[in-house]
Parts: sequence; structure tokens; C-alpha cells
Amino acid sequence: MAKSYKITFYSKFDTDTFQLAPYLLDKQMTLEGLPPDPQTKIMIARDRIVFEDFEKYIIEHEMEENALGRISDSIFSKYIHKEYIHSYQSEKYKTLLLSGKKRYVLDFCKKTKVMDHIKIQTIKLDMGVLLAKLPHVKGVWFHFDNGLIRASALMGVNLESTTDFKRFSEEGDISTLSFHYEYGSLKHPIMVTDDGTIVLYTSFKQISAELEIVIDIYNNLLFDLYKKVD
Repeated sequence: MAKSYKITFYSKFDTDTFQLAPYLLDKQMTLEGLPPDPQTKIMIARDRIVFEDFEKYIIEHEMEENALGRISDSIFSKYIHKEYIHSYQSEKYKTLLLSGKKRYVLDFCKKTKVMDHIKIQTIKLDMGVLLAKLPHVKGVWFHFDNGLIRASALMGVNLESTTDFKRFSEEGDISTLSFHYEYGSLKHPIMVTDDGTIVLYTSFKQISAELEIVIDIYNNLLFDLYKKVD
């Protein structure tokens, strides 16, 4: 099963505040008698990570979903859905790796702008430079700003030499690259997206092994080809 890690960097992360009790990150004023708006809570995980200085935190993130349904005789057209984001914080790298459903991860990143105890920045990768670093790619997604087709994919061997690849490169931007990454004497299927997300397709027995390969990819491939964005 594929598992993704979104790379973010923080300028503020109040580790002393986030203990075993869930801490409410977005404290909002709520009118008496009304249910609270979607909330975000964070707490340090009970299971420890044995890899460098990484600490695991659990983020409970809520989003409002539009859906028609009912509870007994009460009809509703929207509800608040809760998802859990597994996050891994390192003071050494000043990074917060986020693993969870993409919509919720992106919404959490956006909402940290108004949070007092967490301030993060996401990254934008130069996919052209990354492509030049790779000996071969197995798949490419392109994004097009103009025209009826907004996205298109190419899959296969030696894609870089095909006519379609050259034409798509001139007309659009690379949003995703899939390739094999050699680590620990094995070649692992990997996908990297332009918003700094690393997707692992290999099943690892321990989280620490996943973090090891993510950081290895960052150090060897991504370290010098991104810019930080709000």
C-alpha cells in the first residue's frame, strides 16, 4: 500500500506545549449554544521513533464536508469529518513530515498560517532539475495551464527519448515523477510530486525505515532544488 510523506519546514513548533493530552491549535470564539467550527488538535504519540532526532505527533484535523444524509429523523447537508495526520518532527532538519490523506494534509498546512504554536512552510520542487538527476523514469504526469486537457500522464521505459515526452515538456510542466530509487542494495518504486511529497510503494516493517529512505531521498535528490512557499 502506498504511503506519502509531505515535506514541510517550520519556523515555530512548540514541542513543550504538545504533551500526551491533545492540545487545541486553533482556539476560536464560539457562540454559546452553537457547536464549534472544525478544530485541529495535536499530541505527542505514545510510540517512539528510533531514527535520528525525529519525534512522532498525532494531529486530529477536522474539515467540513458537504454531503446529504440523516441521523434518525434529522436531515443534514453537511457534517464535520475528522482525520488523523501522522507527523514527524526533527529539530535537526527543522522539518515536519506529514503523512495522511492529501486533502486534510493540505488543509492543515493552510490553516497553520493563523496558528500560534506552529508556523510551517511548504516547498515547490524544480521538477526539470530533478528529472535531469534521474537516470531513468517510469512515469510522468504533466500539468497544462492552457487548452482543454489540464493533465496527462506517460508511462513506460525510456520516456525521456519519446516524441510525446518532448512535446508535453514544451507545452506543460512536470507535476509528478515516478522512478526506482536504490537504497539498501534494493531498488524501491518511488513517486515525487512538485509540492514536495514523497510516495513510497515499498512496504516497510517499521516507520523508522520509511523515514530513513525519505530523508535519504531528500539529502541526495531534493536538497538543492526547491524553494519554500507559504
